[in-house]
Order: sequence, then C-alpha cells, then structure tokens
Amino acid sequence: MAENFNSNPIRVLIVDDHPIVRRGLQSLLSSYSDIQVVGEAENAATTFAAVKELNPDVILLDIQMTGLDGIELTSRILQTTPQIKIIILTAYNNEEYVLGAFRAGAYAYLLKNSLNETVVEAIRQVHQGRRMLSPSLMDQVLRQLHTLAQSQASHEHQLSPDDIRVLALIANGATNEEIAREVHWSESTVKRRVEEIMATLGARNRAQAVSIATKEGLI
Repeated sequence: MAENFNSNPIRVLIVDDHPIVRRGLQSLLSSYSDIQVVGEAENAATTFAAVKELNPDVILLDIQMTGLDGIELTSRILQTTPQIKIIILTAYNNEEYVLGAFRAGAYAYLLKNSLNETVVEAIRQVHQGRRMLSPSLMDQVLRQLHTLAQSQASHEHQLSPDDIRVLALIANGATNEEIAREVHWSESTVKRRVEEIMATLGARNRAQAVSIATKEGLI
C-alpha cells in the first residue's frame, strides 16, 4: 500500500459507462491511502450531478459514452469548475482524440492498457498541475508537433510545400536533374526555384540552404 502523500487525500470521481471498468478502478485506487474515490458516474447527466455534489479534485473520464463524449464533457465541466483536473482514460489512441482532449482542457490522456502504477501516478501528477500522456502515444503527438512546426516555419519563411519538398530532396543529395524527375518540372524550373529558395532563406549556396532549413525545422 502506498504511503500517505498528503493529509487530505486526492478526491477522485470515476466516469465510465462500463460497470466492470469502474469496479476495477475503484479496486485499484482503494489500495492507495493518498487517493479517495468519492463517487462514480456513467454518463453526462450523472457526471454533472456528481461534480456538483462531491467536488472531486480529479476525474477519470472515458471518451466514448452514451450522449456527450468525453471530450465535450471535459469542456463543459471545466466551464463551470475549472479547478478540476481531468484525466482521459480510454481505449482510443488516435491523434484526433488526443489533441481534442488537450484542447478541451484535459490534463492527461491515458490508454486503458496502461500499467496500474501509471494511472495512480497520473492522478498524483495532474493534482499537482502537471500534464501526462501515455508513453505509447508520445510518438504520434511528436509527429503531429513536428508537422505543425514545419507548417509554421514554412509560413514564416514564405515557402510553399513544393519548396519544402525541393529542400528535402537537396538535403538527400539530389541534383537538379533528379529533382526535376521527382517533381515533374523542367531542369530550368528547378534551377530557378532553387535560386528563389536560397534567396528567401538568405543562403549563399545549396548546403547553407539545407543547414538553415534543418535549423529552422523546415525539413
């Protein structure tokens, strides 16, 4: 059994439309003296009532439920009780749900196959204001962030997606002839575009253009 981290246990509300999941979480969390499950809910209506009555610190919330989904429910809960920390605990690992949950204000996104210790630690961490993500989802989110950073950087440098593609080909050592075949342009068009890209980046040559593009996160 865990040591008591705080004289006031973390008050947790479990929200899931599957009774077996709620029972499992209740059983798991009952082993930790610094965590107190104050109630359960199975849908939006019972969740709103429980939030009002029980004043939880942390909510473990599923995404797919009857009526409002967990992301919309997160947004609505935080509109009236912004101090509550919400952990999405779900079987769904797609990027749309992950990003939607954090945009709605969730503090953590965990998969239901996470280790028990991960769930417990997430409750403690979010209660202290820290955010968490299942390790297995980290690669997806980092790819999404990389794509976003590339998009922002290309916009700032006024480079088109074609320009970024040409830069990537240059970085891989492609000649103008090889680039022309790859992007279906004439060699003269490739030569002109490469010169324009170098001018836009303030680069004296192709190698410097690649160096700047890499440093700026364009490729």
